Amino acid sequence: MKIYKAAIIGLGPSGLAVNKILYGDSTNEVIAFENEDINKRDNYFGFWLTDWMKPFENIIEKKWYQWTIGNKNINIIHTISDKPYCVISFKKWKNFCLETKNKLEIKNKKVAKYFPVQNYFKVITDDNTEYYAEKIYDSRSTKEKKGELLQHFYGINITVPDNTFNKNELTLMHFTEEENILHFIYVLPFSHNKALVESTVFSKYAFHSSWYKEKINDYLKKKNIAEFKEQSSEEGIIPMFFAEEKRSANSNIFNIGIRGGACKPSTGYAFSFLIKQIQLLKNSKKNYVNIHKFLERKMDRIFINFLKNNREDGGSFIKLASNLNGNEFQSFMMGESNLLTKLKIIISMPKLVFIRELLK
Repeated sequence: MKIYKAAIIGLGPSGLAVNKILYGDSTNEVIAFENEDINKRDNYFGFWLTDWMKPFENIIEKKWYQWTIGNKNINIIHTISDKPYCVISFKKWKNFCLETKNKLEIKNKKVAKYFPVQNYFKVITDDNTEYYAEKIYDSRSTKEKKGELLQHFYGINITVPDNTFNKNELTLMHFTEEENILHFIYVLPFSHNKALVESTVFSKYAFHSSWYKEKINDYLKKKNIAEFKEQSSEEGIIPMFFAEEKRSANSNIFNIGIRGGACKPSTGYAFSFLIKQIQLLKNSKKNYVNIHKFLERKMDRIFINFLKNNREDGGSFIKLASNLNGNEFQSFMMGESNLLTKLKIIISMPKLVFIRELLK
């Protein structure tokens, strides 16, 4: 009977990070279970360059030191000098995390259940095959929950005529007027004629891809971009609620990724936080680490409740952006804001409704 050093359930970005960061420099044998073909996945992950992401700077595909937030009437421009907005593709991250000294065996199977047996775990897949491992890293998460907000998106990678885009400025949030939902367009210009254009919504239900495509087309037309060629597409759902599981009483079971509380639900940013989570686990003797500080979590809950219970058209985000400079905005989005910045954020929110949510 073969007993692996660890079993990784789900080879998304967090499962891949476990292989690289925790076991990559060892000679241990690790098994991973992923029921989808990860070779067909190639979406982008966005983040600001924090200290904990600098070890991966060599695989960053593009950096922007300027971004905009606005709508048809106003456009706030932020600049930053040392912590630019960055993207890494899933493909780049996958290849980086699979280049290791350890031996990783990948099974294209779904895990049905696992349970402890003596000093190891028995993992049973849906075809009733049994595997054995000393530790479990579980990244399976609940992305949808009744009554809770979701951040859902659909994007297309396009090529356009030369010099269409300003390759040095990304559109972080361009809000459009929609009925009863918060919607914005996100544009990553990789060059003067290539970009990812994404339609993003905050609501309780995801939509059909045709809805997002229509919004993308409307945006491009308003920007006088009538001619473009679609190269590929990406879509996803990020929970805007704390989706972590209870901490396991078994010290050798690790809930990771969104399941382990890595996502910052008020913004939907997850990738860099789940990397931080695995880095912290490497230096911890526990099976759980706090990625977000208490006050950050509290403010997230208040802001999410505000979005759930009040109609928001993007005005609060624009006001927030106008009250913060680029460094302050970056620190807020990446969970590193100081007390003064937090006070500026609170002042930016609609006073009465924000206080009402605070007192709930």
